[in-house]
Amino acid sequence: MRVVPLAALAGILAAAPVVAQDNPVDQAFVTKFVEAVRQGAAARLPLVHAKARACATGGVGEWWNVSVARQAKEGVPAQYQWTLKPIPAGEQPPFAEGFDYTVQPTHILQIDMRPKPYTFRTMLVRLARDAGHWAEVVPCAKPETQAKIRATLAARAKQAERVKGLVASMPAPLRAKVLAEIKDGHTVSAAKTYAQESGEDLTTATEVVELLEETAR
Repeated sequence: MRVVPLAALAGILAAAPVVAQDNPVDQAFVTKFVEAVRQGAAARLPLVHAKARACATGGVGEWWNVSVARQAKEGVPAQYQWTLKPIPAGEQPPFAEGFDYTVQPTHILQIDMRPKPYTFRTMLVRLARDAGHWAEVVPCAKPETQAKIRATLAARAKQAERVKGLVASMPAPLRAKVLAEIKDGHTVSAAKTYAQESGEDLTTATEVVELLEETAR
């Protein structure tokens, strides 16, 4: 599964008819998929297309497992909306230059979430039929793509350690101010406050606020 900017898919999705939302079979799949997202890779893998499961395991599937772990941590709220739309015939899957598709996806499942006030998140999942049932299509990362992904993951791990240090060393007055904004539901404002007073960029400030919010629960 790849989460991509909505703007890149706006034209495609706008032109494609939506699969009927009152279809109980489709609703059952979405319910099962959402629960699998919450549980992580072990629950998610059986819902991957049989011809694509090799792409979700081992070194070639490292990127998918990292993505799935992140999605499980973020979770899916009880209230969400979903749409299922066919991919226009002849449309090439995104990032095909870096991934090989053992199965061509035919539909896109879009799950829209508002996990908390002032936040909005969307998950896009490519699907195809497998023995008459919907299944997630996971592409195989090419060797050069695997190398780039591993480098990115290493950089993220280093940044995560730095963010932990920033949270641990945050001055008490600033911590109290940021926490107050977080508790009021103003996480964007909290990140801006931290960025202004710490001199960190807004991306790092957002990560600091997210970690502080998580540890303060």
